[in-house]
Amino acid sequence: MDVKLVNRGTDGELILSGDLDTKTSRDADALFLQIADRFVNVTLNMRDLEYVSSAGLRCIRNLYMKLYQKGGKLYLTNVNDNVMEVFEMTGLAGLLNIR
Repeated sequence: MDVKLVNRGTDGELILSGDLDTKTSRDADALFLQIADRFVNVTLNMRDLEYVSSAGLRCIRNLYMKLYQKGGKLYLTNVNDNVMEVFEMTGLAGLLNIR
């Protein structure tokens, strides 16, 4: 998975591409938690994200919880149909702010 950061002051946008899976989840989790410490609100732009595994879902949930605990918000944009189906099947679609 590749990640590009767009800094918007108190808000940050991470543009994700590739797969968020078991192989990439450890690095992604560490990065997401650093981003949560740096920004109030975070957008995950999933325009080029092709796949999310259960390990990837855990990273996204951890980011959501970290932001929520400090009063921030997590937004997901450009979610493709395959990834959206995973969010819906796991119930995360109801928890996450997907635009």
